[in-house]
Amino acid sequence: MKLKGKVAVVTGGAGGIGSAICLALAREGANVVINYYSKLDQKSANIIVEKIKAMGREAISVKADVTKKKEIDNMISTAVKKFGKIDILVNVAGICPFVDFFSITEKIWDRVFAVNTKSIFFVSQAAAKVMIDKKIKGRIINITSISGEKATSPLQIPYCASKGAANMLTKVMAVALAPYNITVNAVLPGTIETNINKKVLADKKVRDSIIKATPLKCLGETQDIAEAVMYFASDEAKWTTGSLLVVDGGFIA
Repeated sequence: MKLKGKVAVVTGGAGGIGSAICLALAREGANVVINYYSKLDQKSANIIVEKIKAMGREAISVKADVTKKKEIDNMISTAVKKFGKIDILVNVAGICPFVDFFSITEKIWDRVFAVNTKSIFFVSQAAAKVMIDKKIKGRIINITSISGEKATSPLQIPYCASKGAANMLTKVMAVALAPYNITVNAVLPGTIETNINKKVLADKKVRDSIIKATPLKCLGETQDIAEAVMYFASDEAKWTTGSLLVVDGGFIA
């Protein structure tokens, strides 16, 4: 119960990694605001809400396109109206289209950067304003990727570029928000099977090649990322900011 009485907002909270983080936050005592984007995600978000309530914690789901400032502001204000504050923000929302170099369009490029990078800044900006107003020593945790540090695939060019930008954004936001006692850190997952990469990993050759290149000889699990987030969200990480924590079984070691 390291997070008892805390309030957490999780963007992309209905996805594989996002849902694991939401449940882990609740297990540690936090009340959770679960952001989702599509009608397809709404059902998953509501299931997570019920699971959290069964733990004795409070939770709500909020629909928002986190690439749009107006919807971000509505999500944050909804969280504050319900819980009165925000202690923790976890930016999980992300997309990864697998596209050949010459097939990448301006629309694809802009959408990937909007979801993977722009949203981190503007959701963090809105949440940080609340943290400062409430005099909270806040925690902002970004879920980026090892693809921001290593060119993992020629079919992931916008994704790799956007995650590299997100990693640097984590560092510069940490410096900008340090005077307000708000820490900003990132967790960089390696290959973990989610809806984003499920089709790619269905190819046994691809899956086996990734496992072979991973020193620990296995793919990660969503819970591995959730546990890393728990560290950054806790008091144990009060003097940790601007850090990029790689959780990838040694893939980029």
